[in-house]
Amino acid sequence: MNTRNYIILKYLKEAGDYVTSENLSAICNVSTKTILKDIQLLNEEMKASNNFIEVKPSHGIRININDIEEYVNLSNSYRPFKDNVLLSVTEREDWIEKYLIETNDWVKLERLCELVYVSPSVLSQSLKSVRKSLKQYDLTLEQKSHYGMKIEGREFNKRLCLSSIYISYIDQRENFPGYQFNGEELEIIQKISDILNDVLMMFKISMSEVAVQNFIIDIFALAPSVVFGNINQGIILNATEKMIIDVSRWTDSIVAVELAKRIDKEFNIEMGDQEIVSLSIHLASKRIIKNIDESVHRIIRNFDVNKIVDSMFEAIYEQWHIDFYQDNELRKSLLLHLIPLEVRSRYNVVLQNPLIDKIKQQNILAYHLATTACKQLVDYHGNHLSDEEIGYVALHIELALYRKQIKEKKNILVMCGIGRGTSSTLAYKIKEIYWNYINEIKTVDYIGLKKYDFTGVDLLISSIPIKYSLPIPMIEVNYFLNDNDKKRILTFFDNQEDFHMESYIENNLILNNIEVNTKEEAIEFIIKNTINNNELMNDILKSDQISNYELENKIAILASNSSNQNPKVIIGILTKPILWNKKKVQLIVMPLIGNEKNYNIFDLFKELSYLAQNSVYIKRIIKKQSEEEIIKIFNEIEEILN
Repeated sequence: MNTRNYIILKYLKEAGDYVTSENLSAICNVSTKTILKDIQLLNEEMKASNNFIEVKPSHGIRININDIEEYVNLSNSYRPFKDNVLLSVTEREDWIEKYLIETNDWVKLERLCELVYVSPSVLSQSLKSVRKSLKQYDLTLEQKSHYGMKIEGREFNKRLCLSSIYISYIDQRENFPGYQFNGEELEIIQKISDILNDVLMMFKISMSEVAVQNFIIDIFALAPSVVFGNINQGIILNATEKMIIDVSRWTDSIVAVELAKRIDKEFNIEMGDQEIVSLSIHLASKRIIKNIDESVHRIIRNFDVNKIVDSMFEAIYEQWHIDFYQDNELRKSLLLHLIPLEVRSRYNVVLQNPLIDKIKQQNILAYHLATTACKQLVDYHGNHLSDEEIGYVALHIELALYRKQIKEKKNILVMCGIGRGTSSTLAYKIKEIYWNYINEIKTVDYIGLKKYDFTGVDLLISSIPIKYSLPIPMIEVNYFLNDNDKKRILTFFDNQEDFHMESYIENNLILNNIEVNTKEEAIEFIIKNTINNNELMNDILKSDQISNYELENKIAILASNSSNQNPKVIIGILTKPILWNKKKVQLIVMPLIGNEKNYNIFDLFKELSYLAQNSVYIKRIIKKQSEEEIIKIFNEIEEILN
């Protein structure tokens, strides 16, 4: 139950609002009755503090935290990671990587089994994932008979891997750096933080809070004589001579030298060229670029950022038929974002994204578009971006999608013959009724109309007739807006059919009780038994290898373009959950987008996002496994969203 208590406390805190007992039961894989019993016991534990968990009928469950320190202490007391009884498969794999890197010697399989409390067969599965993770840093897991296993590779890459593991367990929003460090290490981290903040202010360098926290841990991992006493002191970072020469030309190397001097003064650690190169790389990969100048060109060298952005836009248009070519705001933000991203990609530097799970679940379309766009970066270094990096690109695209949807709304001009006051009243009425169709509404009087600049105006609504021609459409209405007036206005606004998910769902595209063991088997079975398109199947399999489409609540959403198909949604329901990448999945949704440009795609993904966040809907689909229930659920979602 300790592990479950930790999950309950963590989930309620992150939600920040009421959640259902069904949500918690789905996450913990226990009944709602058990969840409510756990909450009762947790409230007993919290009696001494001002914290409590509220259970409110018709609202749900919410935690009220008035004493954050008491909350952290209680939460950490339930956390199993510190005792090697690991909370999840992912934590077990991370712990193994961390242990093998820090040990820096041969470790026998039997010893690892004892440490993580698993059988050899379970450990063997974990080691497959460990090898895959190490490959991102050009590290290998070597195994020898009678010796055991050991991680081999450049020390620089080991430190990168280690930093990534440390960073992944930091709560980026508060309580930095978290539970994983002892008192002495926390003191060192605080000193590093003070030094870094002083140097960044001295050189007027901008960095996000997440990037600063990441950099602090990178420096912590770079100081072996202080922190990593069990890593061989004689091992150096082995940066090549060419790397040292290239990086020394960067403006960031001046900052890195100052940083090294202060670390030397504080900790009596002499940092040579190798460590200064590492500091320079981390700095260049995390700073916020505000404009592209000569110092930036020294870093990116032959990396043609404009060409990359063009190819990203082209890839999105070819696959999704969404045109970003004229969106200069998106172009500028991507240009500046790609510069530090290129450095991270070149040197395998990790920048943690604490919002990645929410981005993937709440901004499904933007994440899919970002995945398509980021494929264009692979050719430069041969490195696929992590889903966390794709998530950062998705945030820029999400804002662009929002702008695109706003542009589809109309700008309205209102005129009433009685006077300015009545024009404002009529405008208010129109905005109240048609707010979801209107971007901007303005008023004008009869005299002002003759010299009005109609640029950007889509419609004039007037309570009096206009005797002369206008460059825009006009609708004449009664001041009190009768039913006929409302119908004519709505006809203008509603120039496309209302979106209904039911139109995209067909009974022959819903597969029930699928018995498979892997995601590859699931994708192959679903495609072959619905549209039977091998090319599409291979595209989806390849895309899932690049990105990671598994979400919370046992659902995976894999969207793709099918040029020979009308837009439709394929749904596959498994008999039991399977491990997708790192999460279990039982419901698979595949939206297929046709070639025809249709802004209904925004509504489609908006509804899928709402579904993905609601475990109750997902459990209903898995339980009923019928077209009627699926359509009923989407109709309920449409009522809520509209």
